[in-house]
Amino acid sequence: MRRSKYLKTVLTVNAVALCLLVVMFATDRGVLARPAMASEQFGIPDAASQRLEMIRELRRISASMESLRRDLEKREFNVKVTSMPPVKVDNDESK
Repeated sequence: MRRSKYLKTVLTVNAVALCLLVVMFATDRGVLARPAMASEQFGIPDAASQRLEMIRELRRISASMESLRRDLEKREFNVKVTSMPPVKVDNDESK
């Protein structure tokens, strides 16, 4: 009698666990399908256009760097100091 009750309890626990697994897999499948639908909405990424955009940006950065290099070679800079910390002078009398 006691053994029969134990067997029924174990079978019930297994049945509940199996139902939970089925529910989890069923809901996971639905969740996983949503991102796929979202990617279809935005389209497949176009690697060629991404590369062209990166090349354009690199050319823009290169032109900016070239302009900066030319300015550095001219050695003509306009510097405006808006605030400066106090200057400390060491008076070393031992020299």
